Amino acid sequence: MRARLVTAAAAVATATLVPAFAVLGASPAGAAPAGNTGTVKISEVGGAADESNDPHVGCSFDVQWYGYQRAATSAVEFEAQSPTKDVDITVTGPKKVVLGAPAAGSQLNTVRTYTLAFKGEPKANQGYHVKLTTETEGTKGNDTKTKVFWVGPCTPTTPTDPGTPGEPTDPGTPGEPTDPGTPGEPTDPGTPTDPGTPGTPTDPGTPTDPGTPGEPTDPGTPTDPGTPGEPTDPGTPTDPGTPGEPTDPGTPTDPGTPTDPGTPFDWNWKYQDPTCAGVTVDYPANIPAGQANDVNVRVQTPAGTQTLNFHNNEGTWSGEHAFNLADHAQWDAGTASYAITWVQVGGTNYHWQGTVACVTDGEPTTADAPKYDTEIDGFAAGTTTVSRGSAVRTDTVTVSGDNGEDLQLQVWTAGSARGADQGAARATGHWTTVKTLARATNGKARVSFPRLTKKGTYKFRLAVATTATSTGDTTATLTARVR
Repeated sequence: MRARLVTAAAAVATATLVPAFAVLGASPAGAAPAGNTGTVKISEVGGAADESNDPHVGCSFDVQWYGYQRAATSAVEFEAQSPTKDVDITVTGPKKVVLGAPAAGSQLNTVRTYTLAFKGEPKANQGYHVKLTTETEGTKGNDTKTKVFWVGPCTPTTPTDPGTPGEPTDPGTPGEPTDPGTPGEPTDPGTPTDPGTPGTPTDPGTPTDPGTPGEPTDPGTPTDPGTPGEPTDPGTPTDPGTPGEPTDPGTPTDPGTPTDPGTPFDWNWKYQDPTCAGVTVDYPANIPAGQANDVNVRVQTPAGTQTLNFHNNEGTWSGEHAFNLADHAQWDAGTASYAITWVQVGGTNYHWQGTVACVTDGEPTTADAPKYDTEIDGFAAGTTTVSRGSAVRTDTVTVSGDNGEDLQLQVWTAGSARGADQGAARATGHWTTVKTLARATNGKARVSFPRLTKKGTYKFRLAVATTATSTGDTTATLTARVR
């Protein structure tokens, strides 16, 4: 028996969220749904058009546009973000994109491939941190959409290293300067020409005898400056003393073990499996900046497939946050049954996939208390015959949508009565638990039956009890006739 869709009513604190974006299958091709539905996503080249966002891509990647009006023009810009905000980016790809019409059954407008080249050094183990900004006309609400992601590792276009400069070319040991030779004796100008013996000059007469010149005035013995003394002893410089040990500032407060810069961030970290309420994410403490601002939850409802995007327009989330379906503006409070089938959280390459089936009361005016829709599959109901002293053949079943409740093998016990009341007694009996069956992590359980030692008719079934968080389930009856 297949149980209906159900989820767990896990009560979790809700972060301040800004619900945004796309609802799949809600509008015809070529027309975006009403509201602020347009969004852009980053994907590896050729990635699936599933509205997931890849937080770490190669140097070439795809930008995907979803939920916009046909022929809208979108301007595209990339800029570097901290811690690599100082690098220069060269973009190969269109700066403006005219969006096409979504194909039938899809919200994907257009995909364009971009290649980024960088001038500057990347962040070790992560690459380059980049912000994509698009401005798209005709959006209901905010025309601007942003995505922050990591690119790389890429080969930076830092100017080619000319190599370690070699030693400057040795011009050789300079030679001794050219010897100009020993300068010769200056040229003898020769004996000056004898002008001849001058004639006897005219006797001017005996010059007046100025008298015998006296001895030149004795300036006196110069004053003896004295033997210069020894230079003044400045004294032994003051001994500053033996420097003491530097003042102990005390053991610095341990700020905690710093993140090992040599250990790369794990881009494949995992979050909790979703519940019927939604998904709770415990973000790693060392998640790179700008990553934790997108969560996508895909839900299958009777009306079709719906992808709810939780986007933080004011920053990023950190620590533990709950993203509940009931808090999203596009969630229909009157949905009576649904199944969560896919979750994508920005900042990790891990995407959860599976089926969490849930049900609610379907009343939009009351607060939803969704339950897991429990399901027991594979039980061989019907009728079988066994010999006395034997047991019904072992069976294998799969249980899903429970919240850890016991899987029980039960047998019908008829009421006691005599004579004409025997029929009524059989109808007023009750189910009694024979044993609790163990289950594997994948939900599979081996069903073994007790040995039947008396002739008669026995009825068996499997059951998971109904609780506040799950619907519970019971199988059809297996009737065993002992002969």
